[in-house]
Amino acid sequence: MNELNFTSENQKLKVVIPNIVLDEIHILCTSSYPNETGGILVGFYNEQYNSAIISKLIPPPSDSKSGPTWFIRGINGVKKKLDQLWYNEKEYYIGEWHYHPGSSSNLSNQDIKQMSEISNNDNYKCPEPILLIVGGEYKNWEYSTYVFPKNNKLIHLDVLNELC
Repeated sequence: MNELNFTSENQKLKVVIPNIVLDEIHILCTSSYPNETGGILVGFYNEQYNSAIISKLIPPPSDSKSGPTWFIRGINGVKKKLDQLWYNEKEYYIGEWHYHPGSSSNLSNQDIKQMSEISNNDNYKCPEPILLIVGGEYKNWEYSTYVFPKNNKLIHLDVLNELC
């Protein structure tokens, strides 16, 4: 299997994360341990706009800050990188990812607050941002994925398949 698939309970929303993107996330998580880390999910939607395909990620910008139980994603170089991705590949900001080292991938109240602010901030141009949380550690990864529709309740997506 070369991707991880998530879907909503009613199967109207899907997120696809290729193994190559997860490998990059795992490298960043392992190298940041025991601190949290994170970054930006980049990709596109299918023609029906019901599946987000995560094609790549932007690692933590240089001005990001973190500790064992917290992460603040910086902004250095993000706009330029996102503009380049749109211009060159027609790919764009899909959401955020971060790591809970040695812990569960469940979201926190801070995660909910941050993602709700993003969905309601027109500067992001993303009314339904996705949040991928990676928990655990090397060879024992755990994943949770959520969608945050603008002015609506968050949607938890279930794993459709596990990576081999």
